[in-house]
Amino acid sequence: MIGREISVDEKIQCVFFIILVIFCGYALAEGPLTPSSPDTIILEKPLRAELVFKLGSNKPNEDFYKLRSFTVDKDGNIYILDAGNSRIQCFSNEGKFLFGFASQGQGPGELSDNASKIKILSDGNIYVIDNLQRRINVYNLKGEFLFLGKTKFKFSDNTSSSPAYFNDIVLLNNTYYLSSLFLEENHKPIHISHKLGKVDSSFGIFVEPAVNQLKRISGLLPLPYPWRMYYADSGSTKLVVTNKKEIIYSQSYPYRLIKYDTKGQVLKDIMGDVDFDTHHHVEYFREKGWQGVRSYPKHTGIVLDVSINRDNHVVVPYLNPDQDFFYIDIYDLDLNLVSRYKMPYIIADGKKGEYLYMGDVMIDDDNYLYASCNLKKITPRLLNTNLFLSKERNNVEVTGSHLVGRHLKTADNFPC
Repeated sequence: MIGREISVDEKIQCVFFIILVIFCGYALAEGPLTPSSPDTIILEKPLRAELVFKLGSNKPNEDFYKLRSFTVDKDGNIYILDAGNSRIQCFSNEGKFLFGFASQGQGPGELSDNASKIKILSDGNIYVIDNLQRRINVYNLKGEFLFLGKTKFKFSDNTSSSPAYFNDIVLLNNTYYLSSLFLEENHKPIHISHKLGKVDSSFGIFVEPAVNQLKRISGLLPLPYPWRMYYADSGSTKLVVTNKKEIIYSQSYPYRLIKYDTKGQVLKDIMGDVDFDTHHHVEYFREKGWQGVRSYPKHTGIVLDVSINRDNHVVVPYLNPDQDFFYIDIYDLDLNLVSRYKMPYIIADGKKGEYLYMGDVMIDDDNYLYASCNLKKITPRLLNTNLFLSKERNNVEVTGSHLVGRHLKTADNFPC
């Protein structure tokens, strides 16, 4: 028998969604910045976060089940992929429910109960990756279904008869680029699709999440194939597009950023300059006829997201392996580190079993940090989900049922 310690679905009891205003002495790279050079020392700047309020209850529009992904439009409206309920719920930037769309099924615009990614692309439309149904649904911002693309591309004709699982998608020059992670030596993680649903070619450097991972799974029984799919539908890869029409690829581990041109030529390849190991620590075990995987960190990836803000800086929030500090690195478009911010990790409480996945964190152009926080509890079904929202309110706390208030800002004397 093959499996992880406990399936992901069994672990998620509730999800918290946090929006924190970021005041870091620079408001996420305000004004001119000087790129770092080999002789430049980047000093960590302190950051602290306070929660303003949380939204989430057993109300019909807030009873999320398997919140897999979220996205935010230019007006601050939040679109939540409530995967277990096969729906998408839209809330205002104040947390007010606006409307919902999609339902369970296999018809046009319908979703499975395990869709994995929602994202607004450069054409202004919403894309939902539903790997279980092997397709990507496209909606406008009003929730009206537009079209879908089938995803029948195979990872490898030699090792797999199953279609690929995609983690992320971007649109550049009327061409789609999708990312995936499959544990095979010659795997190319970025896929070009001129027409959504058909992969025309692939490129990119394969990066092992864990050291010598391919070698270790090559002898596992039964055949190595199931182990190669370990990260396939986990959201562990990320794509962003720069205004120079370049693509930056990243993984939840290790902390590595690779910049490509649209033809797949590597333009820059860097490892995060940190003082800890950012690879995934994975142990494969056999116990009493059971084969499984133990990993550290158990739930949280190192790199939580990669985005580009309106000042054309690359923003990378990440954690250290002990999950006691939260960092934000700021790069210029040439991937030179220009700033680093650090605060005690209070977004999720590991002692309570809370954790984040890559893609659970986002920083928007208005310097709000969004995070959905999963709560682990062995249960056959989600009992409740909470949505945390935080905005600048001049230190005024919002209180009430399931509402608590904190505020995020930088203080020169804040001990980091």
